[in-house]
Formats: sequence, structure tokens, C-alpha cells
Amino acid sequence: MTAFFKQIQTTYIYHWIIWIILIFFKLIMDYSVFGSFLLVMNLKIFLVSLILFYVNYYVFLPYIIRQTPKKILIITVSFAVVYVSLMIIFFPPFPQHPPFPPKDFPRHGRMRPFHHDINLYDVFFRIGIFSMIFSTLLFFVDKWMENGKKISALEFERQSSELKILREQINPHFFFNALNSIYSLSIIQSKDTPRVILILSDIMRYVLNNKNKQKNNLNDEITNIKKYVEIQSIRFNKFNNIHCKFDGNFDSYEIEPLLLLTFVENAFKYADLRKGPLNIKVHLENGLLDFDIRNFYENKNYEKSDDSKLGIENTKMKLNLLYPDKYKLDISDNGSEYKINLKLQLN
Repeated sequence: MTAFFKQIQTTYIYHWIIWIILIFFKLIMDYSVFGSFLLVMNLKIFLVSLILFYVNYYVFLPYIIRQTPKKILIITVSFAVVYVSLMIIFFPPFPQHPPFPPKDFPRHGRMRPFHHDINLYDVFFRIGIFSMIFSTLLFFVDKWMENGKKISALEFERQSSELKILREQINPHFFFNALNSIYSLSIIQSKDTPRVILILSDIMRYVLNNKNKQKNNLNDEITNIKKYVEIQSIRFNKFNNIHCKFDGNFDSYEIEPLLLLTFVENAFKYADLRKGPLNIKVHLENGLLDFDIRNFYENKNYEKSDDSKLGIENTKMKLNLLYPDKYKLDISDNGSEYKINLKLQLN
């Protein structure tokens, strides 16, 4: 019962708005024509209208739509035939005199007495036909809106499920490469080994804590990327050709967690720093994020990997789900250099 009243107060609130408008309009018309609000008569009319309206709305129409098309046709035709037949049988005789003196209408005070009674014909045919048509129209409008909400909810659920799957697909190469870096440093007993372990610990904590969040602070994302770049810079310190530039007020915006890290990880995964530098540029202005990353790679290493583009494809799907019509992703490959440019509107 509580759920029913809650439904009336929310989903069908406009029903009551329409009823109030109709009652107000009827009272104004009565006052302008008859010089009276005719409260007793209107109370009877709208009480009958409400009963017929909601009997049709909650009982008859729900029963009809559950039937087969053939049964719906039979019930509808039968109802129409019976209704029209009864309307003809109970049709009242035409008055011999007009209800108002023609020469005096609609002068105030010259009206014939108005009868407040409502007969059977009025209930079932004048008021009834209005209530039936009105309730049928609103019933199918409500069903259309309800179906639209269900479709939207199912689409949202589908997208949420897809996004959850994408967020769960943390590339194991991320940790594998980081552990390889630690192993390489430990072999030569590098003094940077403890620091790399500490940085990797921070990154792992960040990844695990933020992979299921709706949005994350952009500055935290950039900080995490810098930590990852620091590990790789220590790993490839002999090349000294990793260049990064970050420009903008990142703390004022939010972004999908780990969205940009995929591009950075993919670049380091396939980069061949002997052939050229790896460049990362991030610029933010008026909510427009311009993310650019370029790296050279060895053809045979890139083509041998079965999942070489899996991370990029997952990121594209995230962008389509979370930022439709708000991003532009350009990817180019000339055979030796891989370029990615992402322009993303965050506000």
C-alpha cells in the first residue's frame, strides 16, 4: 500500500495536475455561463469521472494488454457494440423547447433553472466516454514513458557492466615490467632498488583503490603517471631520452581512473629508446585535456605480441561509454614511430 501511494506521488503526479486543471476550467466555465460554481453537480461529475477513469486505467486496460491480439480485437469490438447499443437505447428525448430563451441568452439572471441531477445516460455515456478516452490515452502515454525508463535502465546497466569488465582488465604487463625493472636493478645491486620498490608499492595501491571509482581527481592521475615514468626512467637511465611535460591546473578536474595510464604503459612496453626518444606531453586549458605521447618501436617486437593493441581498444571503449562526443582520439603509425593524441573535454 505504501508503494502504491509513493507511485501516485511520483510517477503519476501529473495525473493530479491534469485533474486540477480540468476541475478549475469547469468551475470557471460554470461561473461565466451560469453565474454559479455548481459545486454539488461538479462534485458528482468528477467523482464519477475518477471512478470510471481509474477502473479503466488499473483494471480494464491492464487486463486487455495481457491478451493475445485476436482476443484484444474481439473484446474491443464487443465492448464498442454494447456501448453504442446502450447509448442508443438510453438516449434521452430531445427537448421541445430550448434550455435558454434565445433572445435573452446568455444575459445574467435570465437563465432557466439548472438541474443538478446526473442521470444514467450522463454517467455512462457523456462522462463515461470522456473518462474512458482520457484514461486510455494517459495509460498508453504512461506505458510508453515506463518502457523508455526501463530501456534506459537496461542500457545503463549494460554500459555499467561493460565498464566494470573493462576496469577489471588491468594489464598484467604493467606489474610484470615493473618487477622486471626491480629484478634488473637488484642484479646490479643498484642503490635505486629500494626506491623503485616503494614507488611500485604506491602505484599498486593507487591502481587497486581506484579501479572501480566513477571519477578520480586528475591531479592524482597525473601524479600516478609521473611515478610510473620515474620507474621506467630509472630502468632506462642509460638512454636519457625520456621527456615529459605537464602543463595545467589538474587539481580542478576529474577523470576516469587509469584512463591515461594505459597509453603510457603501452608506450613504454613497446618503446625502443635506441631508435629515438619517448615524449609525453599533457596540457590542460579551460577543461580541454590535450594528451600526446610518441615512441619509436622495433617492428618485429610489436607485431609478435597478440595483445599489442588490447589496452588501446579497451581505452577506446571506455571513452565511448563515458565521454561520448567529448573526445577525439588520433592514432598514427608510420612503421617505426607510434603517435597517440587524445583531446578530451572534461567539463
